Amino acid sequence: MLNQTDHATDSAMLNRMDIKRILSVIEIWVAGFYFAYFLGFNFPQPVTTALNLTSYPVLAILVVSCWKRVLHAASRDWAILLLHFIAFISILWSAAPEVTTIESKTFVRAALFGFYLAVRFGLKGQMRLLSYIFGAGILFSVFASLGFPSYGVTQTGEAAGSWKGIYIFKNLFASTSSLAAILFLLLALEYRKQRWLNIGLLILSLVSLGFSQGRTAAAALLIVLCLLPFRHLFQQAYRQRVVIGAAAVFVSLTVIGIVLGNLEFILVDVLGKNLEFNGRVPIWELMVEFGSQRPWLGHGIGGFWTSEASDYLLTFTWASATRLAGVRFNAHNGYIDLFLQLGVVGLALFGISFVTLLWRTVYVFIRTQAIEIFWVLQTLLFLTIVSLADSLSVGTASGQWILYVSFTSAIAIEYQRLTKRPAAARSAPWRIGITDADHPQRR
Repeated sequence: MLNQTDHATDSAMLNRMDIKRILSVIEIWVAGFYFAYFLGFNFPQPVTTALNLTSYPVLAILVVSCWKRVLHAASRDWAILLLHFIAFISILWSAAPEVTTIESKTFVRAALFGFYLAVRFGLKGQMRLLSYIFGAGILFSVFASLGFPSYGVTQTGEAAGSWKGIYIFKNLFASTSSLAAILFLLLALEYRKQRWLNIGLLILSLVSLGFSQGRTAAAALLIVLCLLPFRHLFQQAYRQRVVIGAAAVFVSLTVIGIVLGNLEFILVDVLGKNLEFNGRVPIWELMVEFGSQRPWLGHGIGGFWTSEASDYLLTFTWASATRLAGVRFNAHNGYIDLFLQLGVVGLALFGISFVTLLWRTVYVFIRTQAIEIFWVLQTLLFLTIVSLADSLSVGTASGQWILYVSFTSAIAIEYQRLTKRPAAARSAPWRIGITDADHPQRR
């Protein structure tokens, strides 16, 4: 009788474990599918509508399942939390309240998803999840661009003939291809397991970037790759670190001097732009001038380009072409767009958050030498550069902003963990972090 009872108890425990395992797999698939949607996968319109409508209840379920950890993660960066709060209440002063009502919710939704990713997957888990998403996106994009050019290739405008794959537009595809290249290169360098698969996906990412004709994303990728020599810098002896660091500073200053001395050649002949970035500088000046009419809190999230405040820009500048095409214009500069929407206060809060995140990331990387922390550094640098010429991440509800928010929480938690370590552990910083035992695939 006792044996039967024990057997029944063991069976019940196994059943519960199986159910938890199944639920965990379902959760990963659901999170990955919605992350792909937020990153700009161009699903058929009925699917897009369904995903948008169901994203709120699904996200609520995901967040509630780990709400204590999400609350803890959200409180780690007060600046980013306050930025989203101001965006949410910006309906009170918005120039287009009906638009702000909708977009403030999507902005907060993006933040919640970012906090959820940070606590549910961590940085290593996000790298793995994104490798699947980026890999699928690249493969399907190549297939769509070659097999169904009416869908995967831009058909009209100045960008006609450039690949956009399964993404909404070509600049987003170019930016995502660069992010994928960064990720697959690090995975190929770090892990022996599936190295050739990562190299193959890296090559496809670079090919996709080339056919997308995204020159800003390509230039940003080249700059980011210059960080690779610093990856193992802090593992060296003190004298070697000094020599390598001094050499890196000298090379960096030399490169900056060469770039500044040949700026016109780089912009015109290499990037295909003029000294005014194809007319962007004059319109940026006008945007700042119009934004200064509401300097402190801006026109509300999503409020500037959907209100009368932008009429002059959309009528008497080259931005008028987007109005005729029925497409909402943006500043083609994430920082200016954030200033237009949430003013100096919003821009300052983002600046505080970014500087804090950068400092914490560098600190954590020096302490741990972890590959996922170096990935965060490279991704942050890439998003910073791309945001100077496009409005894909900063202050948006996009997948790239979700990634940034998740970084703020995940890095803050790791920073707090490291700074609270005993003094004995802090005295040997180079031994803290990921080891080969943590990653058997390295062996």
